[in-house]
Amino acid sequence: MKSLKKCIGATLVMLSMAAPEVFAQCMVNTFDDVRPGRRKSASEFRQQEGQDFPIDTIQYAGPEAVNFVLLGDGYTATEQRKFLSSAKKVYNALFQKIPMNKYKKWFNLYAIEVISNESGISHPGVLKNGVYVCPEGSSMPIMTVDTYFGIHFDSYNIHRLPCPDNSTKIYNLLNALMPDYQMVGILCNTSEYGGAGGSYLTCTMHSSATEIFIHEFGHTFASLADEYFAGDGYLGEYPNQTTNNNSRTIKWKHWWGDSGVGAFPIGGSTKGNGYYKPVDGTCEMEYLNKQFCPVCRETIIEELHNRVKVIAEYEPTAKTVTMDDEKLKFIITRYYKGLSPNKVAFEWSIDGKVLEEETKDSLILRYDVFDLETVTPHTVRVRANEVNPLVKDPKHASKHTSSMTWRVLLGEVVGVESFTYDDLSVESASGGLLLKSKKPHALSVYNLKGQRLAHVNVCGTEMIKLPAGIYIVDGKKMLVDR
Repeated sequence: MKSLKKCIGATLVMLSMAAPEVFAQCMVNTFDDVRPGRRKSASEFRQQEGQDFPIDTIQYAGPEAVNFVLLGDGYTATEQRKFLSSAKKVYNALFQKIPMNKYKKWFNLYAIEVISNESGISHPGVLKNGVYVCPEGSSMPIMTVDTYFGIHFDSYNIHRLPCPDNSTKIYNLLNALMPDYQMVGILCNTSEYGGAGGSYLTCTMHSSATEIFIHEFGHTFASLADEYFAGDGYLGEYPNQTTNNNSRTIKWKHWWGDSGVGAFPIGGSTKGNGYYKPVDGTCEMEYLNKQFCPVCRETIIEELHNRVKVIAEYEPTAKTVTMDDEKLKFIITRYYKGLSPNKVAFEWSIDGKVLEEETKDSLILRYDVFDLETVTPHTVRVRANEVNPLVKDPKHASKHTSSMTWRVLLGEVVGVESFTYDDLSVESASGGLLLKSKKPHALSVYNLKGQRLAHVNVCGTEMIKLPAGIYIVDGKKMLVDR
């Protein structure tokens, strides 16, 4: 049963501003703090906890995508449909917000059903003059609710900050059921306003739930700070908060003067007046129902590029390949396929030499592109970078370039040194290659280790005796039989 205590104080006035939390405050337990010893298997964990914890896959994009997991607290066995509906609702809202509207395919989206004994979220209050009261005057009754994770309001004397006293149960569950998670959110089954960001985000099912969720996502996923004054303890150097207001040296100087970006005092105290934000009153990190400002959008995209490789799938799938045919084709498949206005820039190279003309997502190679005097294996590499107009930082591309490298062996083929003589012809013949030239030309034959097997001066007709097999001359396949 829920235990109720009297709540004394004025009704909390709801603001369009997000709850005054900072992204590291309530998540004091790190992942390593709570996962000592052997990890329990999923079956062991389910048996220990006495429930099944069904995992609902809302979207699967691929093995390299970000694993985003939503959990619920305060949802009873009969309220799991409600939880799943809420999970889909906040996911859908997130991926309609710029820049996330272009990156849904970069996420695997999951929801794990967690059953609590009682419905709702605790409101413990704080002890004052022998009575438990709400620290900020909410009319929500003081109560204790038996929930799985024990999330409650009034954390750190901030009513709108729902956190557990201990994160161990959260990480134990993730460690057993979704150890490859990268992003976690917990939906709290209450209509009271609240949310927090940090190692994981929490979000209540208030009428502004989707916007709270998006705001807390900014904290948790991209380490964005609030752009309003939440107290001196919440000020610091973050991607969207700084003490530097010099347009030439500020960390978002490449956005200065664009879309209203400048250096605006956060205010709120003498110390707050010494900290600056990129825009004034127009960013999701200051007010709900806004868009992320240009600096926050760029930061989110940078974090996406930190976590997701642009090159997700490729052919050949083996890292070492043997070229035993006339051609060898390399193809890149990526998660993001260039929905306007974004695109992916590719750079191909062979043995460190960039192929300036090759800028597509595939490459076809012939034997004559390799230097046969170079010891094999050869190296084929492709570098890919998503080009997005929402990213202006010139350092971004160099920091967030995805690459793939293949080792290429040239198979059991002897290469004939490439030539471009108009009057020289090569024909396959029994026992070797027949060379014909009207003028004298020097020609060398190499094996795959770069060792020269023969050097001939051709003038007229010359036969190079070779073992039976396939040989490549200027990208053309030639058969030498017995």
